Amino acid sequence: MSKKLPALVVALLLGFFVVYEHTSMPRLEAAMFRLQLKEKSPVLDPEFQGFLNDYESYLRGQLEAEGVPGAAVAIVKDSAVVLMKAYGVRSKGRKDSVDVHSVFRVASLSKGFTGILAALLVDEGLLRWDEPVYEHVLDLHLKTEEYTRQLQLIHLLSHSTGLPRHTFSNLLNMGMSYPMILQRLASVQPTHAVGSYHNYQNVAFSLSGDMMESVTGQRFHTLLEERIFKPLGMDDASATLAGILGTADVAMPHKLNRGGYQPVEIDPNYYEAIPAAGVNASISDMAQWLFMLLGNRPDFASDSLLSQAFQPYIEIPAGDRVLRNWDNLQTAHYAMGWRVLQLPEIQLVGHSGYVNNYRSEIAFSRSEKIGIVLLTNAPNNTVGKAIPAFFQQYLESRKQKEQP
Repeated sequence: MSKKLPALVVALLLGFFVVYEHTSMPRLEAAMFRLQLKEKSPVLDPEFQGFLNDYESYLRGQLEAEGVPGAAVAIVKDSAVVLMKAYGVRSKGRKDSVDVHSVFRVASLSKGFTGILAALLVDEGLLRWDEPVYEHVLDLHLKTEEYTRQLQLIHLLSHSTGLPRHTFSNLLNMGMSYPMILQRLASVQPTHAVGSYHNYQNVAFSLSGDMMESVTGQRFHTLLEERIFKPLGMDDASATLAGILGTADVAMPHKLNRGGYQPVEIDPNYYEAIPAAGVNASISDMAQWLFMLLGNRPDFASDSLLSQAFQPYIEIPAGDRVLRNWDNLQTAHYAMGWRVLQLPEIQLVGHSGYVNNYRSEIAFSRSEKIGIVLLTNAPNNTVGKAIPAFFQQYLESRKQKEQP
């Protein structure tokens, strides 16, 4: 008996090692990618480096001129993070500087995570874009039975549900629970036929998360963690109120009043609608996210999968205020949690966000393989202007380079 014991112990240890290695592999792979990014010091041509320096100087000047308390930016070009920088403080009146791991609420940039997660499940055959919502949300009742049965996953993710713009977002702002809000949808008269018109939503958009929970048996925030955050090495990211409250390095939100920016508490509102606005992340996390969106993680998402999520589905009405900062815009469409903007020289995919006084934006060009994400902890005009300015300056620098 005493001779067999060591062999048994060895066998148990080997078994534990195999299980541990298997379960920790996604984290190991993510860590390796982060190490590669950290060690990769891209050699940039002088013209591009000059553009990058000029833009960073412009951005820093805009943030300082407006007095934005804290911000962070990441820029990806080709297969490298060429700029990742933090500015200002996490909370005005204190000396705790924002760093690349400071967590912000990314607000409606969360919708892009939901769209990619949906694409992953579609790719696995667990969902279809034309999947009926009522088959998974059994207690969903809209104005009519016919209307209820027409609604599909693609309509939720593209804001083409036919509901009035921002239906019951006001109730989310008031702190009403998501299940209680859903019960009220039966009283809402649609303004358009399903799939015919873009009216931005938060409540209806979040029904997509209910569908994903139905087919996977997992909570939506767990799906984000297991299917996106961990594989991509987004170590600071979470998608719950508890997640951000339990983080020490948080860029606190600020409101603007006559005395300038003043810090406020993190608001629980909109964590009721995680698919629409519940993601918390640092700029380091968002750099990993942007790196993947530009096609640099085929092990995670193929080009075909990304193309499905970014495929324009419904036209955004001309004059929509979210488009006001884009000059010479030719067309604008909404895809699966993403806006697709067509400018004369470039097509961009992106989204903006605002919640709890956090302001954020992301935009990228798949053809040029360049993108930017900007996070701030206060309402401001800089974000809305700085993202279009980035691509304008980039195109101008490219033209100068092409001149003989």
